[in-house]
Amino acid sequence: PICPLRTSTPSRCSSPQAMLLNSQADMCKICCCDTSPWRSVRLGCGHGWYCASCMLRHAEARLEVGATCITCPECNSLLAERDLRKLLPTETIERLLARSLESAVSAAADIRACPTPNCPMRVALDEGDTSWQATRFRCTICRKDSCLKCGRQPFHRGLTCEEYTAKLKSNAKAARKERKADELFEQWMEETGTKQCPTCRIAVSKQNLDKQKTQYSECHKMSCRNCQTKFCFKCLAVLTDSYTCGCTIDAHGFIDPVTGKIVKHLKKRAKK
Repeated sequence: PICPLRTSTPSRCSSPQAMLLNSQADMCKICCCDTSPWRSVRLGCGHGWYCASCMLRHAEARLEVGATCITCPECNSLLAERDLRKLLPTETIERLLARSLESAVSAAADIRACPTPNCPMRVALDEGDTSWQATRFRCTICRKDSCLKCGRQPFHRGLTCEEYTAKLKSNAKAARKERKADELFEQWMEETGTKQCPTCRIAVSKQNLDKQKTQYSECHKMSCRNCQTKFCFKCLAVLTDSYTCGCTIDAHGFIDPVTGKIVKHLKKRAKK
């Protein structure tokens, strides 16, 4: 369903950053169809007119590729939440906000997700207290006990994470189960050519899964969507403004996973 464009202010606002509604018939620059008055927008960056249908499809496409924000279809300028709420259905806004929250939680060292699959609960962890009592968590949503530090369920009452891990290793059946899970993950990474970000350890892959080991479609310079670390997909070296590993030519830059813009790599003389 297409969300009717909503506005509580005049279409021609004095602010140069305000999103505008068309007061007369215009043509959408994406689908090239004529739009009736009040059914297309010019964004704060100055680009438009875009009809409501095309803006919804653009937002859905951004969400499909894992984006945590919606940008202008032409210049990739970020769109303000207040404008998105006028353009998009509530369901799409909620998906976007949930995606943004997940990204923030993943990048924050002191915030943990409830270990129960698909549970939306998030909680802050006190890194200063390492006792087993401090990491015990009873989720008010899924009602399960777990450890916020190591993620194990049920909670290892009376034992620290390290003590519980040692206990599992001494238990042959439990140890085999954990090794099997690790082996399946490693097998999946090997089969798909997936790597892990050297900073946050999230799984990262190129768009073309068949050519991940080559640079025919995409070079090895990667920018982690989760923690923004720039690294080499081939050797996993962390890349900076003044350092390159040499696996990809210096002239190549990065693609910003949020805006889709090219970001230059070396700003100073490279050290290899």
